[in-house]
Amino acid sequence: MKPCRTWIVLALLGWVCAAAAYAILARPSSGTTVVLVALAPLVAGLVQSHRQHRTVLARLDRQKALLDRQTAILESHTQRVAQVGERVEGLADLTPSIATDLGALRATVDALPHREEFDAKFRTAAADVITRTRKGVAVDLLLTFRQIEAMHNLYAVGGVDRPMPPTRGWASSPDLLLLLATLVEREEPSLVVECGSGTSTLWLAMLLRRFEIKGRVISLEHQQPFVESAWATVLRHDLAEYVEVRYAPLEPVEVDGTTYQWYSRQAWDELDGIGLLFVDGPPGEVGPHARFPAFPLLVDKLSPDAVVVLDDLIRPDEQEVLERWLAARPDYRAERVSLEKNAALLRRT
Repeated sequence: MKPCRTWIVLALLGWVCAAAAYAILARPSSGTTVVLVALAPLVAGLVQSHRQHRTVLARLDRQKALLDRQTAILESHTQRVAQVGERVEGLADLTPSIATDLGALRATVDALPHREEFDAKFRTAAADVITRTRKGVAVDLLLTFRQIEAMHNLYAVGGVDRPMPPTRGWASSPDLLLLLATLVEREEPSLVVECGSGTSTLWLAMLLRRFEIKGRVISLEHQQPFVESAWATVLRHDLAEYVEVRYAPLEPVEVDGTTYQWYSRQAWDELDGIGLLFVDGPPGEVGPHARFPAFPLLVDKLSPDAVVVLDDLIRPDEQEVLERWLAARPDYRAERVSLEKNAALLRRT
């Protein structure tokens, strides 16, 4: 019997017993006794309504606590942007010193022949440096703000209630993780295979749990310390049933007449029906086109409507890998996505 029904039954029984005891002890009229017994459903309804109100209030308290944590995260990122702005403003303090040095330099230049021509070139070069510096600072601030926006949206979508590993740098950027979240929610893959473990491993597993998708994440990692670190993070977030981090040491594999170092076949050979393939490894220092074998070796293990995500398309090496994939398999098309590190989505046409 459900808890709410149990309370209703107990309330009914308690009221009826109390009415019976009152009838025995006080000996009221039969009409009064009937009215007291008839009030039993009303009392039970009030008990049920009270419990429902308590449940709703508890749920609202949890949602408020989650919103407070997300607001604190956003305020922290906003403070970082403000600090960057203060550093940029600090550059203005150097202007008097620079002006003094330029004045001394101008005095030297005035004594040189063709001073007017040199002065014009100097002005042009100085204006170009200032313009490029301003544009660079503006672009960096805009990029940082976009990543803060993506991180805030990602935390909201993922229902995060505890600290997560850092992003950017070697780890996946927030905008890429938000793209993966969109794909997981829309495609509902039953099997996600990730080449290279890291922050994305935890997020992919958390998204499967968040959207109640009956699927698993298989992460291939060639460095044992990274396997242990990723697995420890998974356990801290109670996601063991959604993810498996496999130790897959690199071994020679020949594809299209070229030998590459790629993940051990025994770590992925039995996989089938891959709905989402995220290619974020091996790292570039392994060798040229280190990520090329992923698509040729796993393409036959993809489901018909699978999505392949290639990260770090900002690098020429990954751009060449994508072109080779498309040349070998014209039945696939690519969609390039503008992100901090850029990415590409491949689907069967």
